[in-house]
Parts: sequence; structure tokens; C-alpha cells
Amino acid sequence: MHRSTEYLAGDLRFTELVAQFVGSVRQVRLLQEQQTRLSSFFSPKVMEGLNAGDGDSLNPSQKEITVLFCDVRGFSRKSEQLKDNLTMLLRSVSAALDVMADGILNQDGAIADFQGDAALGFWGWPVRIQEGPLPACLAALNIAQRFRNEGTADGGLPEGFSVGIGISHGSALAGQIGTNRQAKIGVFGPIVNQGARLETMTKQLGVPICVDESTAIEVRRFLDPAEVQVRRLAIVKPKGMDERLVVYGLLPHNQYADMTERQLRKHEVAVDAVSAGSWKTAQQQLVGLQAYGPSRFLLRQMAILGNRPPGDWDGAFRLAEK
Repeated sequence: MHRSTEYLAGDLRFTELVAQFVGSVRQVRLLQEQQTRLSSFFSPKVMEGLNAGDGDSLNPSQKEITVLFCDVRGFSRKSEQLKDNLTMLLRSVSAALDVMADGILNQDGAIADFQGDAALGFWGWPVRIQEGPLPACLAALNIAQRFRNEGTADGGLPEGFSVGIGISHGSALAGQIGTNRQAKIGVFGPIVNQGARLETMTKQLGVPICVDESTAIEVRRFLDPAEVQVRRLAIVKPKGMDERLVVYGLLPHNQYADMTERQLRKHEVAVDAVSAGSWKTAQQQLVGLQAYGPSRFLLRQMAILGNRPPGDWDGAFRLAEK
């Protein structure tokens, strides 16, 4: 009887060990699956930061964050062309999103979301970025360059696709954000909305990349002006926003080689003149610059207001649409 009890106790211990082993294997597999999923959204450097943290490393925390909104232009037209071949349309969009993802991850960013034909990337969590918004700007320049180079008949992207990118830098919450039922890694704060508005501004201004003033001031120290110009484009109040937004553009030299330093400077003088209410001076500065998208924007906005600043002019164009 004593021997049977020993056998039973031994069997129980063995069963417990097997259960622990199976549980450990399952846990390892779950962790491996989780890391595989996360690696699609985070660069290896960000993954290292997550793995080095404790159990609370995913909790939202307030950091200096740079957000990048990237949206495909030409998607609606492509949808019409391929309405009878949705599989081909999906491949086209996936190819465009791959370019965006590569640009973000290659600069050690994180992908917060894909929405249709758009992507949201961010930097500054969980790993602090020493260069501030520079990696986001380098990612944007790379993405825009690839869309220009590969969106041709013999390129890797479908013809007719271009891109608009908005970048904003400042304080935000980053981490696991959402409801108890559904949460995901993301960012939260005013700079997220501002980044989305800047992305929309690329279409109105006719440039591929718009950034806020905080980003412009930071990256000017790092970018070679012979390669990329950081220029003030306009001062606006986007729909639903009360604060003025000073919009800058990242202008690659190979795309704006026909614009001289004098012409770019004349546009910036016009921006200041518009803000000060000296619209005649602004119009004089913009003579001959109608081929430059931001100059056309200023002229169009002044024309909408009758080419005369209204009595309550506060230095910024209030936009009627997002």
C-alpha cells in the first residue's frame, strides 16, 4: 500500500512537470507569435526596447513624439480603373503600403496603424530618439523619393500613385491605447490631429511633405540645404482648429531644382506679408511664382477673400475644409 502511494505521488509529480513543460512551451509559442506580429510594426531597435522593459513597458506614457501621416494619392482613380479586379487593386495598395512601412521601419520607427491606403508611423517610444524628428523626416524623404522613382511603367509601384506626408513633433501619450475590449499600440495627443492636417495640406499646397514649425526648427540643423530645403509655406487655421499652424515643406533639391534661392525666399517674404496684412506687397513678391504650388495657394486664398484682408484678419487663412 505504501509502495502504491509512492507510485501515485510520483505519477502526480510527473504529471505536474509535464503540465508545467507544456504550459511553458505554449507560453514560449505565444511570445514568439506575439513578437512575430509586433515585428511587422516595429523596427528591431524598437523591439529591443520593448523586450528590455518590464511588464508595464506597454503602458501609455508621455514622451516627446514625432508622428508621420502618409496617404496615397491617386487611389480613387485607381479604384475606378480596377473596380472589376479588386484583387489587383488590393495588390496595388499593398505595394504602396509596403513602401511606407519600409520607410518608417528603416528609420527605427513604429507603425501605429494602417487605414485603407494610409499609414501612421511614430518615433520616440519606447526608445527615445536623440535626433528628435530627423528620422521621421528621413523616412518621409525616402518614401516620397520611392513613389517618384517607382510609380512608373517600369517601376515597382502602380502608375499614377503619388504620396502626401504630414509630420508633427511634440508631447504625446504613446503605448497600448484603446478600450478594455480592444487595445493596440498607438499615440494620443494634439500632435496626432495636427499631423493628419499637415498631410491634408500637402494636397492644397502641391508639395509632397508638410511639417510643423517644431519639426522644421529641429531638422534644419541636420539636413544639408544643398540636398533638402526646409521652407515656410503658409500660415493657416485648419478647419476645427483655433490655433495658427505655420506650415513648412521639405523640398528635395532634385524635385525643386528649377526654383532658385531668390524665388524661394520671395515666397517666404510673401508669407510674412500676408500674415501682416500687407497683401499688395505679398502679391508683388509672388509675381512669376505661379508655377510653385505654395505660391498658387497664397494667391488663391487671397482671391477668395477679395484680395483684401478682412477686418478681423489675425494673420492666418481659415480653411473651410479638412
